[in-house]
Amino acid sequence: LTSNNWTGYTLDREVFDRTLTENAVKAGAKLMTETRATDVIKNGKKIVGVKAVMNGEEIEFNAKVVIGADGHWSIIRRRAGLQRYFPDYVTCAQYLLGGLDLEDPTVNEFYMGMNYAPGGYAWVFPKSKSVANVGLGVRLKHTKAPIEYLKDFCDNDPRFRNAKILRRNGGICPVSGTLDKITMDGLMLIGDAAGMLVPMTGAGIHTGIESGKMAGKVAAEAVVQGDVSEKKLNEFRVEFDKYWGKRIKESGKVLEMLDKFNDDDLNTFADVINNDDVLALANGENVAAALAGIVKRSPGKLMQLIRAYMR
Repeated sequence: LTSNNWTGYTLDREVFDRTLTENAVKAGAKLMTETRATDVIKNGKKIVGVKAVMNGEEIEFNAKVVIGADGHWSIIRRRAGLQRYFPDYVTCAQYLLGGLDLEDPTVNEFYMGMNYAPGGYAWVFPKSKSVANVGLGVRLKHTKAPIEYLKDFCDNDPRFRNAKILRRNGGICPVSGTLDKITMDGLMLIGDAAGMLVPMTGAGIHTGIESGKMAGKVAAEAVVQGDVSEKKLNEFRVEFDKYWGKRIKESGKVLEMLDKFNDDDLNTFADVINNDDVLALANGENVAAALAGIVKRSPGKLMQLIRAYMR
């Protein structure tokens, strides 16, 4: 993708996470490392705190509002009795590769198709000319573990075949959209814990940041007003959905549409879409208008698949 109207950035998560933590501590937060939440504390149906283990010792924290920001496998969500699993998710594997000689480290690469990453996509995110994150995510239709697809992907690309693996990591990205219920008396869920990811890309940093800011503001108001009811805390969900709700739903519908495409359809689709179309579909913005334009440029079979989505 190229444009004269915007600039793209690749986020360095290590630096970002450290900076975010440092800024939180400067603002008055208490950082507790080697501490793992194990349960919530209830008073009737109200959440009033969290149980945890710190350096092997069991401890409890009482709180007027608990905000669950502990990822897709959220202990807070599950122990509170909210939805345990997401109906649709992407399983990811990634290498940090070194010893590369990339032609243009300013370009991010994406690959779709059954041979690369069934139901998802593969990526190459350069950090420099010699280092890059190379990974992929699979869902629904995969027949082997994501790490096996990643090994094949690297083996089939001469640039990565003899690269040095500096780090391996992986994870799960829920792509079924925001859960129906993400608040209770005394409890709010945000980010991945609430399913707040953009389904087409699995992007969750923007939504995590925004939902955290909104939840923090509403939680502070609730404590000051002495009202930490589900109704009050759900005001943050209403605010979040004003902008992100439609984007997440529209992006999810695009993902469902692409599930019906075979690799030949995807290749044809790639031939008829432009930069603006890609951004619209990936981000869930102006999707109907983008697809209407694509339909006009599409051959018969592809036109039928797209129109099925638009109905």
